[in-house]
Parts: sequence; structure tokens; C-alpha cells
Amino acid sequence: MISLAGRDILHAWGKFLFTGIGLGLLIGVTLTMAGVYRGMVDDGKALLDNSGADLWIVQKDTLGPYAEASSVHDDLYRGILVMPGVAMAANVTYLTMQIRKGEADVRAMVVGISPGAAGTPGWPPHLIDGRQITRSHYEAVADVASGFHIGERIRIRRNEYTVVGLTRRMVSSSGDPMVFIPLKDAQEAQFLKDNDAILQSRRRNAENPGLQPPRRARPARFGDRLAKQQPLRECRPRHPQAGSPGR
Repeated sequence: MISLAGRDILHAWGKFLFTGIGLGLLIGVTLTMAGVYRGMVDDGKALLDNSGADLWIVQKDTLGPYAEASSVHDDLYRGILVMPGVAMAANVTYLTMQIRKGEADVRAMVVGISPGAAGTPGWPPHLIDGRQITRSHYEAVADVASGFHIGERIRIRRNEYTVVGLTRRMVSSSGDPMVFIPLKDAQEAQFLKDNDAILQSRRRNAENPGLQPPRRARPARFGDRLAKQQPLRECRPRHPQAGSPGR
């Protein structure tokens, strides 16, 4: 039987060659698609697992912190901490933006973490170099996929941050590397307008008086009323006339 198969291949070796190439490409494409799918699922699970949270508290009628914008009051976690079964609660913010690195921009997900220590929800679970954030401002921990290095200074909105630590496999669901900064700095970066936006807003308000609120008249003060009722008079001391005896 093997001899017959060998004779058949020799008789039509061109068909056998092209058939083998086609089957190889088909198997390769199938394995590639399966690998890409498993990689996307793994990245999505890594984002949830590395956050260290078992339950997310989000705004009502929203799809969560990753699929849709959601905001709650920053003091809500105090009420959650006193609930039975809650061991730890913390605030966290997520914001996808462009980070300035020298003359280039790097797309990343900026994560604002509340003060605490390693193990606090939202913090990077492990580092491969450097240390965790210890100051309340202007320090950052970045994923190695961002291309940042220890001691490098990056610019987020108006402020500059020093990279003090590096982590691995901390990416968003779209594959953007994460950059961790203090919570207050992240909130400021999220809601702060740049200088050009502020100047344009002031210019528009100045060119459209109807957009400006009416000015209220300043209430009259007691001193102003007294000045209207009793106008000031110029008083001069009397001098003795020349030649008259002084008293």
C-alpha cells in the first residue's frame, strides 16, 4: 500500500505539493485566529484580575468602568466599608489619553489609585523594577509596554511625573499600557482644561455679552449714605488779623 501511495505521489506530485501547501495554510490560519482570540480574552481577564477587586460599584444604568463612563461620589467607599462582608474598598479612576514623552505621544490608560500600599484595590500587584508610589503627587508606575524607563519624566496634561516603578501585563482591554498615578492627580487631569481651551472660553464669553450673567448692583454702605446726607465741608483755622492783639 505504501508503494502504491508513493507511485501515486510520483505520478501527480504537483497536485500533492499544492494540496499540502493549502492544508498547511489552512491549519496555520486556524491556529492564528485561535491564538488571537485567546490573547484578547486573556488580556481582558488580566485587567480584571490585576485590579484586585471582586465587586465594582459604578453609576446607575451604566455598563461599568471599562465599557462606559461612570462616576460616583468619592466618599461613597466609606459607606461600603461598613457593610458586612466587605474587607477593603478604595476609589479608582480610568482615563485613556495621550501621554507626552519627549517629542512623541504615547497612548495609554491613566489609572488613578487612592493612597495605600501594595494590595489596595487598583494598585499594580507586582513590579519588575523600581518601587511603588509613595508620594501623593508627581510619581508614576508604568507598564513596560509603554516604553518608559525608571527615572524618566513624562507629561500628563500640565504636570510632569517621574516614573518610579515598572510593571508587566497591565494593559487595558484595547491593549493600551497602563500608567498609575495618584488619585488626586488623575482627577485633576481628567477634568482640567488646557490653557488654550480656557483662553478660547474667555474670548467667546467676552464676544457674547448675552452669555455672561448680569452684574448685580453693589449694595450701598452706611458710609456712602452718610456722605450723601452730610457732604464734606472744607474747614480752615481762623488766624488773628494783622495788628490786632492776640488772645
